Amino acid sequence: MQINFGLLPLRLSFLALGGATLLGCSGPEVASYNLDQLLRPDGGFHYVGAIQGDMEYYVGQLVGNDWIQTASSVEDPEPIENPTDLTIEHLLGLAEANPSPSKPWIAAIQVRQFARYALLCPSELARERCFIELASHAERLELEGPLAPPANPATPKEVGVALAELVRVHRIGEEGGGVGPGSAELSSAYAMACQACSELSLDIHGGWRTLDLVTKLETHTPPDSSASGELRNLSISLQRILVSLALTQGVDDPSALARAEAWEACAATYGGPFLAEALVSLVMPALTREGNRARTPRFGLPAQHGRDEPVFLKVLELVRLHGLPSDLPGADSQALRDSQLFVLLQITHDFSAYGERSRTSAMQALAAVTGEEELGLRKEAWEEWWTDKIAQQNKANR
Repeated sequence: MQINFGLLPLRLSFLALGGATLLGCSGPEVASYNLDQLLRPDGGFHYVGAIQGDMEYYVGQLVGNDWIQTASSVEDPEPIENPTDLTIEHLLGLAEANPSPSKPWIAAIQVRQFARYALLCPSELARERCFIELASHAERLELEGPLAPPANPATPKEVGVALAELVRVHRIGEEGGGVGPGSAELSSAYAMACQACSELSLDIHGGWRTLDLVTKLETHTPPDSSASGELRNLSISLQRILVSLALTQGVDDPSALARAEAWEACAATYGGPFLAEALVSLVMPALTREGNRARTPRFGLPAQHGRDEPVFLKVLELVRLHGLPSDLPGADSQALRDSQLFVLLQITHDFSAYGERSRTSAMQALAAVTGEEELGLRKEAWEEWWTDKIAQQNKANR
């Protein structure tokens, strides 16, 4: 391949003058590109890939690897010695990007990567980070409740057909062909193509692939066009699906560290009802009477084992910070509070089932919600307090 060195200084001068601005604007794209190189589509790490830095990525975007091959334009995949460290690096880099009204695609890229890494990445540290980042997106998207994975998700072929039609309509808008970008005909075609995508029954695999394409189309669509509005609405819908699926499945993460962050994200998203079920799950039996795995009714939280201390510490921290959840639909407020206090007392009491840190945290939570800080960290003092409380209630009810 011949290199035209006469053009090289011009290109380098351009990069020198505008590179800082370009690289600052495109960091999320570079991080996302590298995250795509690191994770296999169905989970697991790649140990060979074309990881790129900002300069390498943008030289490739500006001039293309077919036009010039330089030290800043890597074409061949290389060994990846530590994919976990690289993954954390790029997840943190992506998290630092700030979405704005003029760059809504940044939020879409973040959701796509954080959701799929939360469920598919083999690194518990990476999954933990993803659940931390998903909490703010769940709040932004105003999720109302958990979303279970579809029993019969759309097949790759079904997803491909819907996306192919969306691309076809987008190309018509770009090329014209007698149909103007603002025409009613094109707007109708966009609306139908987006509707077909939104009606797909998507799991995490189909969801992240669909959002990937929609985000790419959105970045190449004039922001004031009707097509942009259709793509924006579709993107938000897809983001809600991905975040909901990630949180719903994240409550079962095999790592207690990652699971604890998933639970905190759920508590921030769903509020008191989730925290109430989280408290119950800390002490409920592992199996039902029928021998099935026990789960809470709305959020499907499984019973937690005492060795899962990060989850216990997270739930008890939330109680200290926000108090006991109250005013739940259909619940007697006094009976609800008493049952929640008893959960804390049970953790405090049973040193054979719960770790020392969990028991200490439970006593701190009791002090925070009752105002009885002087009782300190002695389980006997809290047991005596509970006995006196029950006796006073019984006397008042006579």
